[in-house]
Amino acid sequence: MTLSAGTATAAITTELDAPPHEERSSLELLVNLDRPAQPSAEPRLEYGTVASASPELTVALSANASARVARRAKSCLVAAEAGDRVLCSVDGETVFILAVLEGATDTKLVTEGNLSLHAAGTLSLASDALELRAKSGLVAIEELRAFGRELDATFGAKVGLFAEKLETRVTTLLQRAKQAYRFVEGLDQTRAGVFDVRAESLAAIRGETTIMAARVLAKLDGEQVKIG
Repeated sequence: MTLSAGTATAAITTELDAPPHEERSSLELLVNLDRPAQPSAEPRLEYGTVASASPELTVALSANASARVARRAKSCLVAAEAGDRVLCSVDGETVFILAVLEGATDTKLVTEGNLSLHAAGTLSLASDALELRAKSGLVAIEELRAFGRELDATFGAKVGLFAEKLETRVTTLLQRAKQAYRFVEGLDQTRAGVFDVRAESLAAIRGETTIMAARVLAKLDGEQVKIG
């Protein structure tokens, strides 16, 4: 093979300028890393039907497809039931239920953790009937007004009421108890049109000073009357 001077010089220059084999591999690696990765399938929205809600939530995304395990999105507070029509976000093997579109008439809101409702103005609840069920509860309200036609409260163990002042106004007051105790440190005064006290066995009035006064008539009646 015959090479001219110019050709030999170009060949030598090319060989000298080329990086060693190991350097070329590193450069090619850097070039490969800089290339954009092949785009993966983007998440898509699909309609589905809830196949089962317990023990795990599964959704059939089409009529002939098998049911896939799904999770409720955090923003979807409506509990999905079997047969509900739902809108899902599908990203590979991950399926999130974004909204329940159609389902049973009754609706149940469910959260995995605590739920707080905050309103800058007024929070209103209106319904034909209201039921509250909880193991324990706490109500802290600075000013409370309650209006109603009838109140029926039943407590099996204990009721405690603490207030600086208690005022009750009723047309008829009826109280029944097996035992009743009243402890008054100061004045205990009763004013009535008619005051009737009856005891089946013993009626006792004791005091350091006892005064009984009548404007018209004072009467003591008994088989035996003992004074002093």
